[in-house]
Amino acid sequence: MAIMTGRRGLDGQRFEQRVRAVPAAVGLLRDLTEFHLSMWGMAAHTPDLVLIVSELATNAVNAAPGAQIDLRLWAEEEGVVGIEVEDPSSDLPAPRAADPEEIGGRGLEIVDLLAEEWGTRQMPMGGKVVWVRYRAVRDG
Repeated sequence: MAIMTGRRGLDGQRFEQRVRAVPAAVGLLRDLTEFHLSMWGMAAHTPDLVLIVSELATNAVNAAPGAQIDLRLWAEEEGVVGIEVEDPSSDLPAPRAADPEEIGGRGLEIVDLLAEEWGTRQMPMGGKVVWVRYRAVRDG
């Protein structure tokens, strides 16, 4: 089941989606992210932001299979996008050195390369949020 809400970010653009943590949810969250970025006039940055959402959502699905996860996406100020993915697992993700032969295991490395900054926070009632701050307009 999906729930959409309409809270607003600082410049009025905000999107939230709750989904069940199943593999198909990752594609849905990618598509919804692409749609909202296009509506916000940020289509040029869609590939980076969709990749970040995909990596965070995949980690949440793997950490809490079958549970509910939440995606929050908002525009903070001109050119800055915030992303949060919340899941009920208290296990914090950590970058790891992936073997060159492995197909996966590089998600947080990718997030680290694309994001201005990112981190995690534990939720008071359990679970965690992985957050990203992405600056669409970069200096020189």
